[in-house]
Amino acid sequence: MSKKIIVVGANQTGLAFAYLASKRGFEVTVYEAKEKSEVSYDWTDDMEESAFEDAGLPFPPENLYTRKRCWTFIAPKKEKNVFVEIPADKLDLSIYRRPFNDWLLTLAENAGAVVRYSTKVRRAVAKDNRIIGVELESGDFVSAGLVADCGGVNSAVRRSLPESMKIQKNVAPSDTFFVRRAFFDRPDGTARPEFTNKAYLKHLGEAGISWCILSHDEKQADVLIGRVGNMSDAVYGNALDDIRRDNAIVGRELMKGGQLLQIPVRRPLSRFVANGYAAVGDSACMTIPMLGSGMASGMKAAKILADTLSDSDCDVFDIANLYRYQAEFMKQTGGKHAAVDMMKNWLLNSRDGEVDFLLNKGVVSKKILIDASAGRMVEMSVPEMAVAAVKGFAKLPLLLQLAGLLAKMKKECRVASNMPKTFDEKAFDDWSAAYEKPFKK
Repeated sequence: MSKKIIVVGANQTGLAFAYLASKRGFEVTVYEAKEKSEVSYDWTDDMEESAFEDAGLPFPPENLYTRKRCWTFIAPKKEKNVFVEIPADKLDLSIYRRPFNDWLLTLAENAGAVVRYSTKVRRAVAKDNRIIGVELESGDFVSAGLVADCGGVNSAVRRSLPESMKIQKNVAPSDTFFVRRAFFDRPDGTARPEFTNKAYLKHLGEAGISWCILSHDEKQADVLIGRVGNMSDAVYGNALDDIRRDNAIVGRELMKGGQLLQIPVRRPLSRFVANGYAAVGDSACMTIPMLGSGMASGMKAAKILADTLSDSDCDVFDIANLYRYQAEFMKQTGGKHAAVDMMKNWLLNSRDGEVDFLLNKGVVSKKILIDASAGRMVEMSVPEMAVAAVKGFAKLPLLLQLAGLLAKMKKECRVASNMPKTFDEKAFDDWSAAYEKPFKK
């Protein structure tokens, strides 16, 4: 077996995998299109404290994170603020992405990985239905036993794969979050808001969310505006104006950010492995469908892949062996994300006033909001359903829809989490069809 691995992308997922695979004795080279100073974003992302142990990584130094404040959820008509209080020791970590990336780079290089910046990968190179390496933008060919694709939602490597590998090349706009995240000055003299972390659900009645967060140093306003499918300048401008009307802390001076980004907000791809190829992180759509956060699940996938490769039975990087990586990820995480994707679609397609009713009446509990935003399976016990029935009796048909949705989510999680135990082409096809069936329009 060739011990040589190419990783495409020096993001958090790519560097975590480079570190873990190098520790296991593989020869790892990471190719990153951007310059080192431009990799990752200059802001924070959130993850649970357990994410590092789950990913087989050491816990990061204290200067790389702070504790996140509690969320307040706001329904489209803004009639009620739903504050979700979480004990201080249970709050997620807010990770400073760029310094965190630098820390992962040090881990990877100390473990023996080589990272080449300003080196763009143009495409995967296939021979006899196997990926044998990559072609760089320079035209040079680099061979490898495995290409680990961490190239993001629009990965050029994934889009270059042969049709025979049956891996979805493009992510539909309806499964993509178009986002602008910008940091504005906080005008002098503005009062500290009662709610520091505000999330607007179906903001302005549109398919997406917005948020306004007081930065940890309390000197800036962190504003995110995201819409599913597309987002024009006019939509962004209207949403930003509305956020400013609600939040005096949002000044006029742009301090950083503001660029338009694309993030997958859907269940993982039905296939993300092939002979000599494995997609990891955003390139396999491993983000939490409700919010688009993907660092924790991407790093967990990196560990599962590294463990699969170091298995004594995995002497060739072919689909039969890499299949175990996909099956394990779906069992641990992907099934839950598929269920949350169903809830996301249901909420985005809900009628005017329905989200307001569910939140304002407490039918959708704070526990459901926490679980869905964290990518966990959303369930309601019999007593919780009874309470919801009392609160939501005025709109019984809507309540019945919600109950039906929860049942479908449970079934989808079960299907998604239980891939056939060993690789068989027909069985893989059959499972993929069953997995995707609830999402077919």
